[in-house]
Amino acid sequence: MKEAGPIYAWGYKEVREGQTPDVFIVLGTCHAGLEGGIAFTDKDFDTPFGRVPVNRPLVEFIRKETGDTFFQEELAHVREHSLELQLPFLQHAMGEGRAFTILPVLCSFPPATLTGGEFQSLFERVDQFIAVTKRAIESTKQQVCVIASANLAHIGIRYGDQKPPTDYSFHKCMQTDLEMLKKVEETDPEGFAEFILKEGDHRKILGFSAIFSLLKLLKRDEIPLKGQVLRYDRGITDQFNSTVTYASIVFV
Repeated sequence: MKEAGPIYAWGYKEVREGQTPDVFIVLGTCHAGLEGGIAFTDKDFDTPFGRVPVNRPLVEFIRKETGDTFFQEELAHVREHSLELQLPFLQHAMGEGRAFTILPVLCSFPPATLTGGEFQSLFERVDQFIAVTKRAIESTKQQVCVIASANLAHIGIRYGDQKPPTDYSFHKCMQTDLEMLKKVEETDPEGFAEFILKEGDHRKILGFSAIFSLLKLLKRDEIPLKGQVLRYDRGITDQFNSTVTYASIVFV
């Protein structure tokens, strides 16, 4: 948090200065994994700044369309921090007097999901999630902002590498991250996935599923949204210089 907080701040500055949407779709990374790739919850969230209510019209539409398909692993929200970590930032950015609701979604599926084969059923489930969420937004006619809580590369002994990262290996990782993020800025979910698949995901992009889902939800046929990397940095997580990288990106 000490390292990531200033990076988050650049993203939430955009939220503070922008128009107030009816709902924030908050996509979190489920670190423990999900059998079905996606987990909704219809429960409100409590933070030190008060309660954050779930958007009932969206949840009810999705339940009506798909039953309990995306609620079967709802308990994953109890143990996962990535989504709820963003809520105090969001509350602070919105300030008093700007009411909002959220649609909380946990994501966990690998880039290889797009290749089909053994992942075909998971691919179809993710595709169904994207489709029903877009229909829910269109049906309820609400103004939406999508947020992905996701980090990027994980390098070093703590994350399974044989050696600690050197200055050279970190800078090489940074260059690769920024090249990869060009696909994100272009709102190109398939290109983003293909980039990671091509390098064998050896840098362990843990936030892939949340970022991919965000890009799919933002993708549209009319004038495409364009992203901009506002800030990029890393956090050192142990005495061996194991490192996690992250960025704030805004789409307009």
